[in-house]
Amino acid sequence: MQLVSDTNIKDDLEGAMSIKFKSRDSFNEYCADHIPNYNTERFEILAIRVYHGRETSVTVYAVDKERMGRGNYSEGKIPVKKFRLNNIRLMDLLPFIDECNFTLTTGIYPLADMEVVNK
Repeated sequence: MQLVSDTNIKDDLEGAMSIKFKSRDSFNEYCADHIPNYNTERFEILAIRVYHGRETSVTVYAVDKERMGRGNYSEGKIPVKKFRLNNIRLMDLLPFIDECNFTLTTGIYPLADMEVVNK
């Protein structure tokens, strides 16, 4: 395998992240308090996207339980409504998180080919 020796850590990194919430209900209630028209009886969080850069925003994708099984959406798909929390600080999310784990990579080498040798 050819190694790339000029990898610069300032390059874009990508990966996956897992978060365990202290309570799913508490973040759901936070959304109800901070997002107009968000109703915890109607919506169930499916995914959360966080962007931090020129601004910080959190996008919540929530299943529309009223439209499940009926309504105007493609067969085999899940009807989801997109909500955005703007002007939120990352610190505002920390009280909801019990644990978090993520791995970032430059993408130059496949993670599956990695072998830790300093055991």
